[in-house]
Amino acid sequence: MPLKTLLSVILLLGASQAMAVSARYQEAVKARIQGDYVIVVFADGSKGLVPVSSLSPDDRAWLTALGSRSPLAHGTSKVTVVKETNEVKAKKTIETSKIEGPLETVQLCQPNVIQNQIGGTCMMYARVHWLDIAGYYVKSSDLYKIINDTPPDNPWTSPRYVEGLSSIITDFKPKPIVHDLPGSAEDPFAWARDELRKGRPILAAFPHEIWQALPSGFVAAHPWNGGPVGHQIVINGFTWNKATKQGTFHIINSWAELPQFDLTTAAAQDGVLVIEQSLSPIGEVNVETAKEVVQSVTLIKTVGTTNLYEVQTNLGSRRVAAQDEAAARATVEDGQ
Repeated sequence: MPLKTLLSVILLLGASQAMAVSARYQEAVKARIQGDYVIVVFADGSKGLVPVSSLSPDDRAWLTALGSRSPLAHGTSKVTVVKETNEVKAKKTIETSKIEGPLETVQLCQPNVIQNQIGGTCMMYARVHWLDIAGYYVKSSDLYKIINDTPPDNPWTSPRYVEGLSSIITDFKPKPIVHDLPGSAEDPFAWARDELRKGRPILAAFPHEIWQALPSGFVAAHPWNGGPVGHQIVINGFTWNKATKQGTFHIINSWAELPQFDLTTAAAQDGVLVIEQSLSPIGEVNVETAKEVVQSVTLIKTVGTTNLYEVQTNLGSRRVAAQDEAAARATVEDGQ
């Protein structure tokens, strides 16, 4: 062995005996200090990334010297730090949107799971479907926490159930954006179609008359409260023939025997189908609309005890039936 090499070995052995180097690092064959970390390659081929702050003074000195004698070359890989964001990817709910001659068809996606309601809980299950279509998924455990131990035929007598009808929506983060049917909407069905064109499912209800068009067995198997909301459902599509002014609404239901069906607009008239609210798909940007302000009110004619007014606003002109000018103004500005 040459004298120079022999002296290097003697000095290295002397240094290892003078320093209390961890046995683990004595097996290191290459090292590189990079910022706050030391990258180490061991004799068995394994690698380690060690924080400099975690090293004892002897271990650090040992690895620093090793890095000078046997440096570890820089690799070609890169570490990319991705900025965390709270943005939610928007859900595309529209599956079909087409116009063929006078016929328009819009169809939103189905719920991931079409539920079968327990007892008279249609209001809750319709909300689950409504949220599902828009991209908000309710856990079964959260649903059962609300409906368990409620009276099966009249769950609305349970305060927990009534509160759950709101909390099942508001507990989501981000909070779902709900759009109420405007009080000024002259044609609720036209408003519903406009919302569906935007990809927003509709929460609706059958008060009473719908039962005349359905098999009696459905009524017996699915009790309801007999109040102003007989059965809650969701609308996720429509057809509309602008020439005949007729069409259909596609209904998502919560009965295993009748999970979905089409209801004609003719059958939906006279209060059979009541439009309530729409729901923006998750991730949709909430665009604030300008508040409608009345600029002038002009009496057109009187029909019985009701007056017909021409109301000019900052958003345009419309006709409103009201008892007096003040009521017409309130109808437009307050959505009454």
